[in-house]
Amino acid sequence: MHKWIGIRVSAILTILGSALTLLLAGSMVWAGFHAPPPDTTPQSPFPLKALMVVMAAFFIGLSGWGVATAIAIFRRRGWARLSMIVFACLLVGMGASALVGILFIHMPDTPNVSAQTMQNIRFGIAAFYGSLTVLGAWWLLLFNSSTTKQYFLEQPPAPGARPLSISMIGWYLLVCALGTAVGAILRMPGMFFGLVLTGWASLAIYTAFTAVQIYLGTGLLQLQEPARVATIVYFALMALNSVVTCVLPGFGARMQTVQDWLPAFMRAGQPPANFEGTGGMMLMGTLLMAIPIWFLVRRRGAFAG
Repeated sequence: MHKWIGIRVSAILTILGSALTLLLAGSMVWAGFHAPPPDTTPQSPFPLKALMVVMAAFFIGLSGWGVATAIAIFRRRGWARLSMIVFACLLVGMGASALVGILFIHMPDTPNVSAQTMQNIRFGIAAFYGSLTVLGAWWLLLFNSSTTKQYFLEQPPAPGARPLSISMIGWYLLVCALGTAVGAILRMPGMFFGLVLTGWASLAIYTAFTAVQIYLGTGLLQLQEPARVATIVYFALMALNSVVTCVLPGFGARMQTVQDWLPAFMRAGQPPANFEGTGGMMLMGTLLMAIPIWFLVRRRGAFAG
């Protein structure tokens, strides 16, 4: 019974988090249309208002997902448990990455603010991300326990049904394909196993990634076994790419080259970059690759041979 209380408390926390996310989305829209731009920032041709609207829509979607999950928890819907596990993985991955980053990244000197105050701010931010990491770890333990599984009384999926986790991975890949397609159009610079790709090379690699992600995403949504195996290889390759990119000497110089090759509108008004701690955050991010791999292995029975 005590775990059931924890489950319902988690649902309430999810609703509160969704409300804060919705408030953040509203603040972004208001700032995009009403807040005056800083006088010191040069005019940028990038459509800032459109960007703020897109980001706000993304946060609204997250908020809706959280509220729907919380309601499903109270109704004991089996998919809500899996949704909370996904939330937990995201919290642990992003919280731990940000925690490592804030502890090692050099914070810029601020006039009229003492070093002790900046240190206290650093510790406060670290405590916030540490709390998110702890919350995510608790949810991982709670929603994977046998008592929680009994609470939800999850029914086995009907023959041919697509698990929610596979649907999420498939749609994630299709959304990523949109991003890489934009990268190809803009010829965004990138790094692949330590090589900085620019110009026509970046166009080729982003185009290839777009094609691969479309194939994998649609294949997963159709429960094709070759797509499942290929997606596992894809995520493992992406994790290896991040490790190699960060471990090879000259990481800071490569990152500076990437920034120098960004389109002009993305570099407008940008201060000199500080890449200290960026490699550590990227390495922590590789741990997130284990999440889809785990679901793809666990749900292999849903795929056609």
